[in-house]
Amino acid sequence: MTSEVCLMNSISVVLAADSATTVEYYGQNGAEKRYFKGANKIFQLSEAHSVGLMIYNSASLLNVPWEVTIKEFRKELADKSFNTVEGFADEFIEWVNASQRLFPDEIRRSGFVQQVGTAVIPMVFGFNKQRQEDDTLDFSTFVDTYIATEGAVVENSELSDDEIGELTASTKNEVINEFDKWLGFAQITDVDEDTRDKAIEEATKQALNMLARENNYSGLIFAGFGDHSVFPELVSYSHCKLWGTKFVASGKKVEKVTHDIPAVLSAFAQSSMTDTFEIGLSFDVFAKMQETFAGELKTISDSLNELSGGTIPEGKINELIGERLTSSKDKIFDYARTEHSLPLRRVLGVLPVDEMAELAETLINLQSLKEKVTKPSETVGGPVDVAAITRSEGLVWIKRKHFFDPSLNSRFFERRR
Repeated sequence: MTSEVCLMNSISVVLAADSATTVEYYGQNGAEKRYFKGANKIFQLSEAHSVGLMIYNSASLLNVPWEVTIKEFRKELADKSFNTVEGFADEFIEWVNASQRLFPDEIRRSGFVQQVGTAVIPMVFGFNKQRQEDDTLDFSTFVDTYIATEGAVVENSELSDDEIGELTASTKNEVINEFDKWLGFAQITDVDEDTRDKAIEEATKQALNMLARENNYSGLIFAGFGDHSVFPELVSYSHCKLWGTKFVASGKKVEKVTHDIPAVLSAFAQSSMTDTFEIGLSFDVFAKMQETFAGELKTISDSLNELSGGTIPEGKINELIGERLTSSKDKIFDYARTEHSLPLRRVLGVLPVDEMAELAETLINLQSLKEKVTKPSETVGGPVDVAAITRSEGLVWIKRKHFFDPSLNSRFFERRR
């Protein structure tokens, strides 16, 4: 995991991120995790323009580190510019989706084919299990029953029906080979083409649903100034990953400093300490408060109903509790906004760049400290990188770690001039 913060006022953007990264792999003892404290999560998106990019969650796409991808994009972007930060974000997403050098179609297809193969396994071994009890059962009958009882409906897919059709057509031969491999492994023979196609169609639906549920996604945060930007802008995507052969960035959110909005404070990934700092309580604590309120209100209402001999229907009681919870939520957040968030943003709106940078670093350090003293594994930590972006100076580093000693590598900095 990670913790990242973006602060913006009319002068600048400040980005801050920790350096922790989690690597998970499967060994003889099942899933194992390793934690490292040297990851780079803040990048300069353009050499010529004032735009930066932060990443969180997965640090790679198809095993290509985002650091490599971003730097390759930066070289190809050269001095090309856009009127808004959103334009830079759109260009980056389109470039990643189209890049065959970094993400070849055959590699994209093979990943999806493996997911379809994973969905085939329960069908194949489910048939073998039932055939042990009934040796007259044929695979065609089993598939029809399986689809009727457990058939999947594609949900929460980021692909349209036409795109799913194109993906299915482009991977058909590889999927058939994968399907035949599992049939051979399970010693299932004499499967007709119609049954094979129905089984593959069902496995494809399940693979798409697995894609929707999996956590192997990246968050991308673009911030800075477009050519026509008076004030800084922030464009974030919370879920970015491959859907078959297409790179999809979803969960889009745009925030801007305007004449009416003097400052923006946004936290990403693990943000409980930043939330507490900004509004007075973290969202996990608030959720627990609401859950507790609901339980206590239900207990009180049931007791009053019993003591009074009343016969208020259960549905009416739940409706009244829901109304009180909504009312209490609105009052709590109105107070938090008035007493915490708005005063903070007023001050943030006039902070100079160096003090914004100090605040951003402090928020990350608070999250790191919380993780250190409350969790068995430190998923936030390591050196904090801080970068500031202004229209005139572009992206400049306030704090930045190096994997080498800068004093021993003067030639590196001379090459950068």
